[in-house]
Amino acid sequence: MTTTTLEITATFAGLPVTQQFIGGTWREGRSETTLTVTNPFDDSVLASIRQANKQDLDEAYRAAEAAQKEWAAQPPAARRQVILRAAQILEERREEIVDWLIKESGSTMGKAQVEVSLAAGITLEASSFPTRVHGRIVESNTPGKELRVYRRPIGVVGVISPWNFPLHLSERLVAPALALGNAVVIKPASDTPVTGELILARVFEEAGLPPGVLNVVVGAGSEIGDDFVTHPVPGLISFRSAWWSTGSLLRPRSTMNLWSVSPRRPLECHSATPLQRRPWWVRWLTTASLKG
Repeated sequence: MTTTTLEITATFAGLPVTQQFIGGTWREGRSETTLTVTNPFDDSVLASIRQANKQDLDEAYRAAEAAQKEWAAQPPAARRQVILRAAQILEERREEIVDWLIKESGSTMGKAQVEVSLAAGITLEASSFPTRVHGRIVESNTPGKELRVYRRPIGVVGVISPWNFPLHLSERLVAPALALGNAVVIKPASDTPVTGELILARVFEEAGLPPGVLNVVVGAGSEIGDDFVTHPVPGLISFRSAWWSTGSLLRPRSTMNLWSVSPRRPLECHSATPLQRRPWWVRWLTTASLKG
């Protein structure tokens, strides 16, 4: 990340993907810093994005909060149609997305193709969620009474996405949340903001997702990270990241709200295994086109 006056216009489907996406509007961030996105193979500049500040983040959360109830009130078939169309667009634009994954995240051709397939697949699966989530009636211990259980959306979900499988790992959090009537605010990794969500914002916009239901804030963790996880609007923060970054930030803030998955670890995180000790297929997928 650098502070620069460089202007680079990156596009997807002929439209720019170098701005914040807040409340259904593409606009510049208010931060004093500009994120320069580079190709990890040759350090060529791919995009220049004016970053979001705390005010932008607050507006994104407020826009999501305002849009969520109306989106959740849509009939299941209407939500299904939007998510299904997004899955179709991912397949239709496969070649362009693959090209972006290779350029921005250093993917091999094979890994990029797999990633698009996984993202399209989870989106297709998510399109079935609106009609698969049901309440239930439970017998009561009180004679003549019955208990009814209703399943409702959480509301607004905050998502922090990683850089290594940016498209798929973002979409597998975003698509199910949207399908079930939630609104989403996502902060993509600074290494991969385009494939980490700006492309998906264009996809869902084209698919007919109402304004404000999905918001993307590209910003430095040092500037908006704390506020992202402590803001009063989101009912859930969902993330996939390394223990030394997002995990270390969330651990002290979420001790009272996490279920323990291990007697020794209140917050379970994946360890960083040296690449040379990973299976051969992991090394092949992640290094063939990386510099060095």
